[in-house]
Amino acid sequence: MINNSKVFKFKDESDYIFYLSELIIDLIQKKGRLDEYKMEIESIIKNNPKAKLINSTLFDSISDKTGRLFLYIFNLLGDESRKAVSYKKFRKELVRKSKYLNISINELSTEENQILSEFNSLRNWTLHIPESLFLQKKSFFKMDSDFINSNKNTITIPTYDNFEIEFLTTLKSEIIQVLDACDIILEKMKNDYSSLIKDEFKIEYENNAVKPYFFMKAVENSWNVQNGKLK
Repeated sequence: MINNSKVFKFKDESDYIFYLSELIIDLIQKKGRLDEYKMEIESIIKNNPKAKLINSTLFDSISDKTGRLFLYIFNLLGDESRKAVSYKKFRKELVRKSKYLNISINELSTEENQILSEFNSLRNWTLHIPESLFLQKKSFFKMDSDFINSNKNTITIPTYDNFEIEFLTTLKSEIIQVLDACDIILEKMKNDYSSLIKDEFKIEYENNAVKPYFFMKAVENSWNVQNGKLK
């Protein structure tokens, strides 16, 4: 039977356990893939220690897949939208219901709060293209009215064969910062889980030869519920 609710409603302790375990699973999986991309960058730099440029197609490929994971992680941990999954939102609910659940939940540290707030800001930043980018480009390249009008009959689309290597090294630094932040929040999530189940727990890796496409039915159902196609 398909649950047609757009919002996850916590009915009993098991719902809290399920929700937090899913957050932990998701974060560990995405963090692992992000770490693989970091190692890919490290391999490129190691094999080309004196390189000043990187092929644009190769860089765009790494940047695009890394950016997708960044956005996912920012949402997973920092989103506060009513119908969205996130640890930041879940933890507020967990603290609010701690007496009902008969558990003691430690407050977030200053560093943990800062990470979740920053991820929330980054999540909001990456979900839209800020008009300030256009303003800054116009200002940086001194594109005044005379310049714009004198070039209005041609729209130039720049392409690049290569990027300066600093684009790649900076991306590596950004990945490391996100991974370090994820490690801190993951430890907090694990502590919360132990408090929730009132016991220790272990994380196991299950190896499967094939991921069945049938699993995508849950994603399809979620999409249909969000768009009112399932009543």
